[in-house]
Amino acid sequence: MTIEKFKSEFYQGTERIHLNNGGLAPISAPARERILYWGDRFYKEGFYTDLDYVENVFNSRKSLATLIGCDHSEVAFFQSTASAVSQFAFQYPLEEGDEVITWAEEYGSHLFPWLEACKRAKANLIEVKSGENLSTPYQLLVERITNKTKIIAVSWVQFLTGAKTDLEALGKITRAKNIFLFVDIIQGLGLHPFDMKKLGVDAVAGGSHKWLFSPVGVGYLAIDQKHIGKVKPHNVGSYTFGTCDDPTDSVCMPKLDALKFEAGSKQVLEITALGASVDLILKTGVSVIEKETLRLATKLRVGLEAKGYKVHSPYSVDNHQSAMVNFIPKDHTIEALKSLPCNFAIRGPGVRLTPAAFVSDLTIERVLKVL
Repeated sequence: MTIEKFKSEFYQGTERIHLNNGGLAPISAPARERILYWGDRFYKEGFYTDLDYVENVFNSRKSLATLIGCDHSEVAFFQSTASAVSQFAFQYPLEEGDEVITWAEEYGSHLFPWLEACKRAKANLIEVKSGENLSTPYQLLVERITNKTKIIAVSWVQFLTGAKTDLEALGKITRAKNIFLFVDIIQGLGLHPFDMKKLGVDAVAGGSHKWLFSPVGVGYLAIDQKHIGKVKPHNVGSYTFGTCDDPTDSVCMPKLDALKFEAGSKQVLEITALGASVDLILKTGVSVIEKETLRLATKLRVGLEAKGYKVHSPYSVDNHQSAMVNFIPKDHTIEALKSLPCNFAIRGPGVRLTPAAFVSDLTIERVLKVL
C-alpha cells in the first residue's frame, strides 16, 4: 500500500488540524468501519454474534503480535497502558532491596505503577536523569546497574521530545547480566520498526490511541513466554482459567499463556478497531509510515527554526529522528494555534507538535504561516 493510499484512509476535512498525534490521534477509516460493523451486529443479533466476535478479537491479537514481534499467545489486552504496566509491576516477584532502574522523565502511566510497586515490595526505584536536551543514551542506565538491579523499565520513545533509547544495545547488556528489560512502547509502536524478540526485550506495554490510530480504551502487555509463569494475574475471573461457559471449579489452574491476565469480557469494539488499524499499518509498512512522518516533522522543524523558534530536541535539524517537535513558544504562539484550530500539547520545556503520516504538506504550511 502506498503512502497516498494510507493517507486516504483518514478523514481529510480541513476544519481542524491534528498535530497532537503523540497524544490522541484520529482513528483510521478501517477502525471506524469495524466499530460500526460490530455496533450494528450487536444491535441486531446479540448473543448470535458470540463466535464471530471472539474470532475477530483473536485476529486482532495476532495482528498486534505481528507488529510487536512476538507470538499471539504472549499478548494480553487491558483497558489502558497504565493497567498493563500495573499488571506486570505489581505482580513481578520483587523483593526488599531489589532495584528497578528507569528514566526520571517517564510519563506518569509508566512511572507511577513502578513507584507504587517498589513501595509495596520495599524495593528501590532508581530514576536516571536524561542527558543533554533530554537525550536518552542507554549508557546512563548501564552506569547505574548494581548486583541488586532486577529490572530496567523504560519508555522506548520518550513523550517529551521523542528521544529513543537504544534497546538493541541495552538488551544485549540486560541479557548478559540476567536483568529483566521492560519497555513502554506506546510512543513508538506503529511509527518505528520494532521487533521484541530480536531486540532482547522481555516484556512490553502500550496503548491504542496514538500511533496505532485506534479508539481510546485498549492497553496491551506482551511477555516473552519464558517469563509468563513468573507473573501472577493481578485481576482474576473466569477467563483467567478458561471461558465464561466453563463450570466453576475451586481447584482449576490458570492458563499458561498471556491470556491468564485477561480476567473477563473484552472491549470488543475497541479491540477489533485496533486490529483493523494495525492491519492498515502492516499493509502500508512501518518503514513507509516512519519515513513520511519524519519528513513532515523535519519540514515543521525547519520552518519553525527559520521563523526564529528554538526547538528543544536531542536531534539535529538535518537528522531529525522524531515525530515530535518541541519548541519554545512566543507571546502569540498559543493563540495562533488555537485560532486555526490546531491541537497541541504543552510538554516539558515548550509546545509539542506531533504530525502523523496522514497529515498533508498543506497542513504543515498553514501552521507555519500563522506562527
